[in-house]
Amino acid sequence: MSKDQIFQDQFIKPVEKTGKYTILAACVTLFLPGIYLWLFHGLFPPAGPLIRSLIGIWSFAIVFSIVEPIIYFSLIGFGGTYMSFLSGNLINLRLPISITAQQVVGTREGTPEAEIVSTLGVAGSLIASQCVLTVGVIFFLPILSKIDTTTSSVSFALDHVLPALFGALCSMFLFKSLKLGIVPIAVGIIVALFNPNLPFSYVIGPLVVVSVVAARFMYKWGWVEAE
Repeated sequence: MSKDQIFQDQFIKPVEKTGKYTILAACVTLFLPGIYLWLFHGLFPPAGPLIRSLIGIWSFAIVFSIVEPIIYFSLIGFGGTYMSFLSGNLINLRLPISITAQQVVGTREGTPEAEIVSTLGVAGSLIASQCVLTVGVIFFLPILSKIDTTTSSVSFALDHVLPALFGALCSMFLFKSLKLGIVPIAVGIIVALFNPNLPFSYVIGPLVVVSVVAARFMYKWGWVEAE
């Protein structure tokens, strides 16, 4: 039996089976708080506002549920995708952890080794984040009300965590090939100049497409070489 066949049978298939069941279980349990409030407390929103809210949320949630797994799958792998979309914090925690783990071990993107390393990295981040959150809530609960305001310095700093993480990830990849960053950075600057208030979630998808297309053309024209 070849290495690829062993990888498929002993890793991919069990991960896919477990991932499907856990995602389906999460989809069901998401409705349990609302059902509990409805059945035991008689609380149920009016049909009109409920439908309008669902249409507003689903109009972009359906698009992101299709686009985001395609965008991040190549970076965090098969198992990492299931765990990240189940636990959340994909962009600001799971993605940097996955990339850092692969960089430290020295695996190449898209290989079975990188898949396993990414899965272990994301799994480790889940365990660590839950421990940190538990300890943090216990110790910082008395002062949470003081820092959880829009005018506090802590709140202002937290608003810049995501750009800082992406800046660090960008610099890490730019050291590998500066040419690949020219087009997406230039397009990002142009978008920010024309509309600085555009939500981040609206920008990242098109920029990923621009980055891939630009990298493809640069490779075809011989401006960059494959590793």
